Amino acid sequence: MITLIPTRLHWVKDDDADDPCDLCAHSPVRFEVNGETLVGPEDGGFTASATAIYLLRTLEQDHTQETPVGEHLFPCCGHVMLDTGGDDVLICGCPNGTNFDVVHHNDTVCITSTDGRSHSVAREEWRHATNAFTDLVRKFYDNSLPKTPPDDEEATGFARMMTEWKRRRTQE
Repeated sequence: MITLIPTRLHWVKDDDADDPCDLCAHSPVRFEVNGETLVGPEDGGFTASATAIYLLRTLEQDHTQETPVGEHLFPCCGHVMLDTGGDDVLICGCPNGTNFDVVHHNDTVCITSTDGRSHSVAREEWRHATNAFTDLVRKFYDNSLPKTPPDDEEATGFARMMTEWKRRRTQE
């Protein structure tokens, strides 16, 4: 069984105010597999919007040190979104975060932590947990003020992220 939820979605401002120019949702995360906590709220906050994109990528792609879908599966920061001309957004942040390998084997997904602990789950269970997480983050955006990036480059990058999010979330 997988538990994968953002525990306190908020904007980065100290008072959690919804700033239309703040493009990144943040949250501590609870990530448990078969009763073992891999990430807990006590581990701090992550950029939930970047995490959502990276998790959606793992539905079709492995995420390993050799073939990453992003710097970290749960990045501390993901404040720069760039449209590099492809289908996917390039998200950049700081070098901090929490990482796991996610590798597909037929109908299972193997999740391995950096200390070598490994868990196998059904591919459909991984899909369900990932989609539920990303839907919660997306609902947070939908219930917030419309986002208005401060310049054209950020607007293009943010639009690319939202386009990728929609495309990957609607794939089954």
